[in-house]
Amino acid sequence: MESPFEMITDVDKVENAYYIEVKPGEYNAKYWNKESVYFADEAFAYFYTTICKYVPQYQPTQVTEIKAETWLRISNQLQELAYFLSTNPPMLKLKKWIDFSKVEETYKQFDHHKNKYIRELINMINEFTVWITKVCQTQSYITILGT
Repeated sequence: MESPFEMITDVDKVENAYYIEVKPGEYNAKYWNKESVYFADEAFAYFYTTICKYVPQYQPTQVTEIKAETWLRISNQLQELAYFLSTNPPMLKLKKWIDFSKVEETYKQFDHHKNKYIRELINMINEFTVWITKVCQTQSYITILGT
């Protein structure tokens, strides 16, 4: 089973249209940008609860421009999620952070592969938060281009 938890930095490695593009800067009606990062939509869905905490109108199928300062708050919350995951929490407590109705993997499937998924999800979060911090140094917005 290949991991869905990957942040892709090379647009040429994006295999199909079922990816979320996260683009530095404001929306400009261009997709498949070289400077963007990409996530399988099923992987990015694990961020849904955290993003909605700061951007309640966020919908995975739409374009969402988010100010850099809001992204830094999202990044901090994602780092808290990574720490929480590192404590190997019981599945019941994961529901506070992950809306399993929004992800492709069911609660039961996640539980079955829990150790592997947690390890890979933490790695993806760490990579993404480093990218967010770097981009926020030079951009006023980061835009999510939904599927």
